Amino acid sequence: MKKIQVLSLSFLLSLCGISWAQSRIAVPSYQDPGSVQWNAWRALGASSVGIMIVNENNGDDTTYYPEIDQAIRNTRKKGIFVVGYVYTGYGQRDPGVVRKEVEAVFRNYLLDGIFFDEVPTDCKAPANQSPTNYLYYQALAGYVRSKQAGARLVILNPGTQPSEDCWMSIANILVTAESSSLEDYKHNYQPQAWFRRYPPERFWHIVYGVSSTAGLNEVMALSLQRGAAWMYVTNRGGGNPYDEPPAYWAVEGSEVAGQDVQAPYASYRPSSSDENGNPLPARVTFRWRSVNGKEWRIFLDTDRNAGTGYRGDESGLRIGADYMLASSADGHAALFRYAGSGSDWAWAEVKAHARIEFPDTGLNLVEFDADALGKSQALDYQIRSKSEDGNILFTSYVAPLSLNGTSYTFDILDHP
Repeated sequence: MKKIQVLSLSFLLSLCGISWAQSRIAVPSYQDPGSVQWNAWRALGASSVGIMIVNENNGDDTTYYPEIDQAIRNTRKKGIFVVGYVYTGYGQRDPGVVRKEVEAVFRNYLLDGIFFDEVPTDCKAPANQSPTNYLYYQALAGYVRSKQAGARLVILNPGTQPSEDCWMSIANILVTAESSSLEDYKHNYQPQAWFRRYPPERFWHIVYGVSSTAGLNEVMALSLQRGAAWMYVTNRGGGNPYDEPPAYWAVEGSEVAGQDVQAPYASYRPSSSDENGNPLPARVTFRWRSVNGKEWRIFLDTDRNAGTGYRGDESGLRIGADYMLASSADGHAALFRYAGSGSDWAWAEVKAHARIEFPDTGLNLVEFDADALGKSQALDYQIRSKSEDGNILFTSYVAPLSLNGTSYTFDILDHP
């Protein structure tokens, strides 16, 4: 038997020319939380696994189970995001029924968002009770994000490669490959030019029926080359390839272990009203897992022009920041507008009702009033973590955020 060499993640990254992406595992964990299989998936911890899915009878079981509740809480305390599963029938399922299932899963359990399955590739075609698929899913995503003050992850699964980027203004993560074998993934994947306009952390590739560790390595290298940082590879196949962890689960986890930075997420909630009719202002929310930091600065490029705003010589900052959201471990948060000439450190505080909270240990959530940013319809941002003595610990990649709940497409700058 030949000895199989397991390639390191850093080597895979260098092969693909990607130095700022994080390859992480997102698990279609279609077993009860707390089961033997669920615990085996979870055992790798947040250094490898970033997301797990709660799928109770394809989302149709809306009963509360205390043992599942506890298992979800234990998983989230480990630093893993947990999202609920709801299928949509490719835009033809009654949206009222879908909303009821979303409502039930949030009522029963403390979750980080929803995985919407059976999403069509064509966002312009008509949907059930909506003129277009886009409006159907936009309304569902808005409903998910209205369930609490703070970021809610929305994952859409067309399972293939849409020709347009319309879903990206709705989804935090888009599943653009759900392939039945290594050969299927290698030869039937159709890359779209628009994929490269978004960071890899916005895409998830799933490949099942991969029998060997060599095949696992090949999928991982291809997924990074194709610009997808979220991945799940398994040797399982048949009717449910997500019934238990793959045979090489420990190897798969070791490939991405040691990455203790959870990819950041941002969301925009349009102005609305609560159940009593009281107005709720539009809010912008950022959520990320800290890296032993005591202070965090979120630089916002609201005109999406790297030649304007703050362009200081701080290492890793790749945008022209028009605003900065400053927050700290002691609970202080404030929004500032840049008032300098490009390189000088000159900021003026803006009233924005900014606040920071810590839903779980190491998890940061910061939000503020969107109106404080003026008329901007979209922005690019980077999050920076600093130590107590001011040393830079980590600077995120550049990521986009739409501030227009009705926009159809979402163009962003090419990422370096």
